[in-house]
Formats: sequence, C-alpha cells, structure tokens
Amino acid sequence: MKYIILIVMFVATTFAATAQHVVDTTNWNSLYDAAKSCIDKSDYFTASRYLELAARIRQSDTLKRKLAVCYFNRGYYKKCSRLCLEVLEPDTLESDLMLLTKSLAKSADNADSLLFFQKKLFIKNPLNQNNTLAYAQSLLDHVGVKAAADCLQKYYEIDSMNLSINAMRGKVFFMAEDYEKAIEEFEKLIIAGSLHPTNFYYLGVSYRKINDFENAVRNLEVANSLTQEPNATILTQLGIAQLKIDSIAYKGSETLKEAIDAMQPNPQSLKVVYYNLASYYENRNWRKSLEYLLKIKELDGMDASLSYKISICYQNLKNQPKEIEYLTKFLDLSDDSIACSYARRRIQHLKSEQFMNGIN
Repeated sequence: MKYIILIVMFVATTFAATAQHVVDTTNWNSLYDAAKSCIDKSDYFTASRYLELAARIRQSDTLKRKLAVCYFNRGYYKKCSRLCLEVLEPDTLESDLMLLTKSLAKSADNADSLLFFQKKLFIKNPLNQNNTLAYAQSLLDHVGVKAAADCLQKYYEIDSMNLSINAMRGKVFFMAEDYEKAIEEFEKLIIAGSLHPTNFYYLGVSYRKINDFENAVRNLEVANSLTQEPNATILTQLGIAQLKIDSIAYKGSETLKEAIDAMQPNPQSLKVVYYNLASYYENRNWRKSLEYLLKIKELDGMDASLSYKISICYQNLKNQPKEIEYLTKFLDLSDDSIACSYARRRIQHLKSEQFMNGIN
C-alpha cells in the first residue's frame, strides 16, 4: 500500500510539473506567467522569447519592464535602455530609472544621458544608495570632485552613518586634496568596523601627504597585511613613507624593491619607485642612485630635471666627461635661466680643469 501511494504521488507531481510547462502562445497572460517563472530561475533566454511573443499580442508597459530585465541580464544594454525610456512617462517608476541608469552605464556610450537620469533618480530618492554611489562616481568621472562631494553631502545630511557612502566621501576628500577631512572620515570608518584594506590605504596616504609619516607607515602596513597578494600600489606608498623615517629608511628601499617585483609593466608607476629609490641612495651610494636614474631614462626618455640629477651623480662619482655630457643635455632641455647659468659655469670650470690636466 505504501508503494502504491508513493507511485500515485510521483505521477501526480510529474503531471503537475508537465502542466506548468504548457504555455498557450496565443494568450499573452499565459506567456507572461511563463516568462515570470523563467525569470525566477534566471532563465532570461526563454523568458525573453515568451515576452517577445506576448508583446506582439498586447502592448503593455508591464511586459516591456520584464523584457528590459531580460535584455539587461543577457547583455543587450541598448535594447534595455530603449524599453526603459518607452515606459518612463507618465508615472516614472524608480525601478525603471534604476534599470535604465544601470544599462546606460554598461553601454558606456552616452555620458550625458547617464548623468541626466542618475540625477533624476537622485532627486526622486537621494536615499537610493546604489544610484547615489553610481551618480557620485559619474560626477567624478565627467564633471568634477566638487559636484561629487555636493551629491554625497546631500545624502550625508539625511543619513550620516552609511559606511559605503562615507567611504566614497573619504575618497572624494582625498581626490580634492583635503587630507585632513579624508583622515577624519577614514578614521571614523575604521572605528565603525569597516576594516577594508582600501580604507587603511587612503588613510595612510593621507597621513603621508601631511607629512605624518609614523601614522602613514602604521596604516599602510595594516593595508599591506590585509591584502591577499602583494599589491604594488600599497607597497609603493608604504616604501615612500618608510624612506622618510631615518630609523626605518632601509626598510623603505626594500619595500620599494618588493613593489617593483609585484608591479605589472607600468612605466609611470616604475618611474615613481625609481625616483624614490634614487633619492634614497643620494649621499649613501651614488652609483646606486645613478643606476635608478638611468632606469628612468630608459623608461621615459630624458627631461631637464633627470639630466641634472644624473649630472650630480657623475659629479660625485668623479666622472667629469659624463658630468659635462649631462649638464649639456640639461642646457638643451631647461628654460630655468638661473639653473642654466650655474650649469654653464660648471661646464666651463670642468673644461678648464681638463685643459690644465692635459685632457682634450
């Protein structure tokens, strides 16, 4: 008897499951219900087919909204945007605006439209966190730091305890070079338990910018310890801060060498590291300092400042021909009349010495 009951239950369940897949393709309601079931299972391909059939039978904003969701999830962002625009008026639902801004951001071909609708949604509901963060980022990218700061401030006046918004505020303060405010913001984030390495990184660099190197090193060491793999950016900032503290300056040179090992080939990043290492070795090891300056020359070519620094290395290494060579390059590249006057006098002095010593 027990087995008979189980068989009956199995047949009934199978029949019910089969019945659910029977879709009347001439009835838009049936197609719509089937599409919703597919969306619940993240089957956006089948759902979009049902909704496209339904849309041929009946014009409905409800169908368009569901179809827009399918297009977005399948990567058809322009189709999604077009449908969202069709249903915006007259009611302009927040969900339509949100999907539209997300699809415009993904298609990345109309920054003005993206900003327009992000602003529209922000005015409608500034507490829509996802839109506020995206709108602030768009303002940073296309308008400026002040506009992004104003946007985030309006949210902050309503809710000052949102850690995601406050992290963005901290970054905006940092980008505006208001390092005192950035420090205040990131300190509060960390106290509140937001222990992401990015927060420690921005806090550490902000301290470095105001020449508080002890706090810079302390926070950048935490940022470094929290990362899973060596991070060239964090290591670079940590190394630069360590170089500024005499007792651990040697650690800074080692940290910067770690940064080079962790760095993807990036001439600008390497240039920063090489400059700092060259400065560290000045008066310690002129040959090492020269080595890093010549690496910069290989990466980025010659400029006035670099040629002058190289000439100083050769001066301390007692290599007069090379010192003259790079001072001459400096004269070709520099428009600083005072520095050029010194360089000419130095070249003349060196040539006089060479003549007195019988060197042509």
